[in-house]
Amino acid sequence: MAYFPLFVELKEKPVLVVGGGIVAARRIRTLAEFGCRITVVSPRLTDELLKMTEQGTIFWKEEEYQRNVLEEEGRRPVFVLAAAQDAVNAQVVRDCKNVRVPVNDASRKENCDFYFPGLIKDGETVVGVTAGGMDHKMAAALSRVIRTFIKETWKA
Repeated sequence: MAYFPLFVELKEKPVLVVGGGIVAARRIRTLAEFGCRITVVSPRLTDELLKMTEQGTIFWKEEEYQRNVLEEEGRRPVFVLAAAQDAVNAQVVRDCKNVRVPVNDASRKENCDFYFPGLIKDGETVVGVTAGGMDHKMAAALSRVIRTFIKETWKA
């Protein structure tokens, strides 16, 4: 069944990312454009994410994931991205389900409450593309076509 596209105001809202690797960095880079308060829980970060902590773009909890991070006063996330190792992601998914926080597991689409779409952003125009988590190459190709259309046709 297809997923319903939902556009959400994220400015100043807390988002939790578990994991500090390449996948987490790619998603954080995208989320940062929408003004949310991103907390990353991971014992290590990529160089790119370390730079983002220095710039104040993200907040880093340099530790292993613990369930209590989901329930910290005033920081309950609007959603969680699990982008760590499979066992950690599985625990994050279980914990999120228990406290009813939407979660995306980067390693297992069947665990996702939502998909992280391919995004095309041009000012206030935002287009999200997904192939239901089944065909990432097709979603990427559609994203390129839409990006080119906006750049060459819409902006002309």
